[in-house]
Amino acid sequence: MLDNIFPFILFVIAMTGTPGPGNLTMMAIGQTSGFSSSIPFLMGTAVGCVLLDSLVACGLGEVIIASPVIATFLRVGGFLYILYLAGKILLLQLTSKKVDKRFSFFEGFLIHPLSPKSWAMAIVAFSQFMNPEQALAPQIVVFVTTFLVGLLVFHSSWCAAGALIPRLVSSGRILFCINCVMVVLMVGATGYAMLA
Repeated sequence: MLDNIFPFILFVIAMTGTPGPGNLTMMAIGQTSGFSSSIPFLMGTAVGCVLLDSLVACGLGEVIIASPVIATFLRVGGFLYILYLAGKILLLQLTSKKVDKRFSFFEGFLIHPLSPKSWAMAIVAFSQFMNPEQALAPQIVVFVTTFLVGLLVFHSSWCAAGALIPRLVSSGRILFCINCVMVVLMVGATGYAMLA
């Protein structure tokens, strides 16, 4: 992996920067609750990503691939969880501003372990970029750290973009329509990843 660090970094940028369940959810949450209120959720996504990548690097990815039952559970569970987040985002958009609109650390923690895209990109990355002739521990550190940095940079960017929307659009009706579009996109991206 250390020999292929630049292609690996490009892979991570492409995978963590593009629209997917995590980024679209961060954008919708940023638009609904603001950037600073989204920080606990963002930290949860980071910890969940570190856990997932560490487990894949230690061989759990092969177990997932080999077990259709576990893979199906993760796909269905991930889709249901995104539906839960989508519903919460829409309900918070409709409620009074006095309601606490923050998303919790734990809600963020679950998003990547239940995301088919996160599992797929971690498994592909580790199988393609790991060098079996080199020591495993330093490769795991590079693997996990690079994905973590990519996640923090891009999740934060998508969340900040979402938080900017209410500053640019003053109409509550238009904001709700934008939120509906983001929710449809996050559910659609998850459904696509589930079926791919």
